[in-house]
This record gives sequence, C-alpha cells and structure tokens, in this order.
Amino acid sequence: MMNDSRLMQLFSEYTAWQNFAATQQAEAEVEEAQAEAKVRYVEAQAMVSQWGGAKDKVTVAKAELTLNDEVERTRQAALVAYAKRKMTQVMHTNCERAVFVVSRELSRRIGNAGSERRSNRWTP
Repeated sequence: MMNDSRLMQLFSEYTAWQNFAATQQAEAEVEEAQAEAKVRYVEAQAMVSQWGGAKDKVTVAKAELTLNDEVERTRQAALVAYAKRKMTQVMHTNCERAVFVVSRELSRRIGNAGSERRSNRWTP
C-alpha cells in the first residue's frame, strides 16, 4: 500500500514521462515523414536520370530503381524512421496506461474518502 502523498507523486512522475513520450513520438513522426519524402524525391531523381526515352516502360524504370544504391539507402533510412516511430508510440502508450492505473486508484480513494467522512461525521 502506498500513502496518498506518494501516490500523487507517482501520478505526477508518470504524467511527466507521458508528456516526454508524446514529444518523442511527435518527433519520430516528423522524422518518418521526412524520410518518406526523401525516398520519393530520390526515386524520382533516379527515374529521371535513368529514363531511356519514350520507348522505355514505366514498370521497367521502376524495377531499375531497386538496383539504385542511393534509393536503397533512403528506403532503409525510412524503415529505421518507421521503427523508431513505432517504438516511441509503444512507450507513449505504456506511459498512458500507467497514468490511467494511478489515476483510477486516486479516483477510487477520493470516492471512498467522501463516504468515509460522511459516515464518520455521524458516528459518536
């Protein structure tokens, strides 16, 4: 069992961690969007530079993109950004759950405190 003061302190700490995790998640989302935009840009550049003229088909040009080293590097960077975003999302969700659990216990104690005070008021 934990006293009310320590429980409130724990609630504050979890809330601070939740705020931190939310900030990290937003940063990871921005990094992921930037990485995806870079992939599209590098793919477009590679396609234009490799285009052989009107006789080439788009499907052939797109297939050749997979052989381009720079395109592959940017795709890998985008996958890393995606993984980071997913992990920070998990951390944020975990913090959210911890805050919720502590908040429920605080609410339960507050709810009980009211009825205990009322019953103690009329007890001799």
